[in-house]
Amino acid sequence: MIIITSGRGNIDIDAYGGAIAYAYLLNLKGIKAKAVCTGNLNESITPSMLKLKYKLDDYTKNEDDQFIIVDLSYKDFFDKIVEEDKVIEIIDHHYGYEEYWRKKLDKKAIIEQVGAMATIIVEMYEKDNLLEKMPVDIAKLLMAAILDNTLNLKSNVTTNRDIESYNKLQNIVQDENFAQNYFMECQQVIEKDFSQAIRNDIKIEDIDYSLPRVIGQLVLWDKTLLWKNKEIIKEVLNEKGDKWIMNVICLKEGKNYIMASNKEVMKNLEELLETKANNEIIELNKLMLRKELMKKAM
Repeated sequence: MIIITSGRGNIDIDAYGGAIAYAYLLNLKGIKAKAVCTGNLNESITPSMLKLKYKLDDYTKNEDDQFIIVDLSYKDFFDKIVEEDKVIEIIDHHYGYEEYWRKKLDKKAIIEQVGAMATIIVEMYEKDNLLEKMPVDIAKLLMAAILDNTLNLKSNVTTNRDIESYNKLQNIVQDENFAQNYFMECQQVIEKDFSQAIRNDIKIEDIDYSLPRVIGQLVLWDKTLLWKNKEIIKEVLNEKGDKWIMNVICLKEGKNYIMASNKEVMKNLEELLETKANNEIIELNKLMLRKELMKKAM
């Protein structure tokens, strides 16, 4: 059995939807595969996504299992079920470990510069001439993943490949209000438990002196929720250590608001972004994802 999985920490819609969609594709091709993630699901995986027909599979470990990792290439954070010597493919859009995996897996290390890993999965369906056999619910998972990872196709990491893939999925789903409804639902999930939403999207990774190991991220519809919950943000991230940043993306304003744990971290961040903080927050008049901050630091 081929097991498609991602990280051991918090799972977003790109990993979740991508794993399910790729497992479906392999099964269409006659290859037995399951989508399995044991990590926590973050707020990007909304109730409507969880209600779709296609979900993660139950899993009982077998010695003959092989693993495909999606939306991740940093081996220290692989799902706890993974055995590295049994990894047969990596599909990711995060840079930093591509050479390591290309030496081990050659062409099966698919690490490419696109906004969403889901875009690569859509292209795989098309390459196998199976796009027309993609169910609507699989297309919805992949649409949400592209939206979430490209900030409604407006972030700097968005490529023409992401836009083209999204349009092909839209032709399957036929819902012009899908994006607005998805982001509004994400906001509602965050509002129900703001603290947990933060915990569900914290990345801990050594990048560079200019960024701390702990980086939180939230995508909000508007900044009102940020101002109301600044102290909660500090409280939750302080649980992870005394050095952190919080990247808050506000889609309605088209801006980023970045908080830091202390003056030292903020000074490094100001130098990295070539801007100054105001009232302990850096305000950027553009949308910037955490992975863009990490790439800039690297």
